[in-house]
Amino acid sequence: MKIVSLVPSLTKTICDFGLQDQIVGITNFCVDPPNLYRTAARIGGTKDPDLGMIKDLEPTHLIVNEEENRAEDIRQLSLAYNVLSTFPKSPADVPSLLVNMGDFLGVPAVGQQKSNELKTRLESLSAQNSLKGIFGKRFVYLIWKDPWMAAGEDTYISKMLASFGSENIVKNAERYPVVTPSQLLSLRPEVVLMSSEPWPFRKRDAQAWRLEAGPAGPPIYWIDGKAMSWYGTTTLDTFDAIQSGKNLLKKL
Repeated sequence: MKIVSLVPSLTKTICDFGLQDQIVGITNFCVDPPNLYRTAARIGGTKDPDLGMIKDLEPTHLIVNEEENRAEDIRQLSLAYNVLSTFPKSPADVPSLLVNMGDFLGVPAVGQQKSNELKTRLESLSAQNSLKGIFGKRFVYLIWKDPWMAAGEDTYISKMLASFGSENIVKNAERYPVVTPSQLLSLRPEVVLMSSEPWPFRKRDAQAWRLEAGPAGPPIYWIDGKAMSWYGTTTLDTFDAIQSGKNLLKKL
């Protein structure tokens, strides 16, 4: 196979399926495993891939995502190549995604095995009341600064946190709305979560938020954005990390 992946989290999944040596093209954001760029060509970003470069790679299999990639790019690529289009909306959708990827890539047993492992984790999680609310009961999850942007309720990120008993106070119709501290404080969040990606939040960003929000705001934590937003085998990694006691939060 000659695989091109336009989805960073699924690039990692392909590698976890044992197919790293068959990947010929990746995006600039496919950073896991970190050395993949040495053997696979970088074909641009998730929103602006170089379609001509993809053509030159002559892929036999191409993987896209309906949220991360542009609809027009997916349409054009689907006309020319063997494409698997994905769009998991919650952790509960990932087991079937893993099966579909295994079938698509010719390793159905591997996909089924990873799917079964994740189903076991999901069942275990639902039975562990001790993990409920570990990320805060009522949260706002910030993904960007200048302007401030949050993950809305209808996102994979929000559904991931909801699986741990947390409630997203951002219930806008938009998936990633622009927000202000004053708007959110009126909704009484118990915690503000600042993601490690796509904006790499730091202490100075938390300080900027406090300057706008005032001293009475809720506590602010950095959170591992990859663990919350990457799906595929990373979903397995996230549940394993949490159930083993790994802390994905850091006070800012």
